[in-house]
Amino acid sequence: MALMLLLPVLLPGCSPSTLAEEWQLDRLRLLAIRADPAEPQPGETVTFTSLSYVPGDVDWTAVWLACVAGSATGCAFDPSVLDDLGDLSTMSPEEQAAAFAALQAAGFIGFEPMLSPTWAVPSDALDGLTADETLEGLSGTVQVSLTTADDTELVLKDVPVSLAPTPNHNPDIGAFAVDDATLVLGAALTVSAGQSYDLKATLADGALETYTYRTQDGVDEERTEEVSWRWYTDDGRLESTDFGFSSTDDTPSEDVITWTPDAAGDAVVHAVVLDGRGGMGWWSVAATVTGG
Repeated sequence: MALMLLLPVLLPGCSPSTLAEEWQLDRLRLLAIRADPAEPQPGETVTFTSLSYVPGDVDWTAVWLACVAGSATGCAFDPSVLDDLGDLSTMSPEEQAAAFAALQAAGFIGFEPMLSPTWAVPSDALDGLTADETLEGLSGTVQVSLTTADDTELVLKDVPVSLAPTPNHNPDIGAFAVDDATLVLGAALTVSAGQSYDLKATLADGALETYTYRTQDGVDEERTEEVSWRWYTDDGRLESTDFGFSSTDDTPSEDVITWTPDAAGDAVVHAVVLDGRGGMGWWSVAATVTGG
């Protein structure tokens, strides 16, 4: 692959298409991005995974960039770094490693599905901050361009970098139930078109964290995370009596929604949980819809 082929997707534009409903998967979507660890220190290596929806059986690519304290429009990338890199297919392994090192130095951290995204947080990322300021840290920026022949989805994610004594960890969903029947992770589901199903996602034990928060007055407070939930499907409707995309105050560790598929065939439902501090997790269920 010629590295110059990356240029059109390293400098993308946003897709103009819109959705009728936030939960409705009817076009290219990048739904969630997870960083592990969720709150790295300088010098740590972060691995990224994403949850996306690509309609139809089409080819796709995802270009990942990362930088410390990026702008509101993402990370700057100097395309001139591509000029002397050449064609990967003709390079030796050592030359390929050198080429990718040059790209990473410019902010390029991944090209899926070929190269999984990883980011080595600069060891000097917090240089210039006071000792107290390093506890709060700053935000790194990750920019992802998900592209098919017909569409592009551009998403930015903040990744906190700090020396916090209670760094954030990603929340995980520990259980997923359909009409009170618990599913095994990765299990497929068979449902009937036109029938409604109550879906419930529950956080794993210990997923809600207590952490130290320093106020603007320099006072340390102990706080507990307040999670929110997102649901998505490519078939039928999702409905809830509390569809603010958040759990109720008395049940923050779980969320319930009603799904009514309406077309026979393959379908998917995603439950995504966010902890309000940049961490997230998800559970995806593949379903076969009968009838209709």
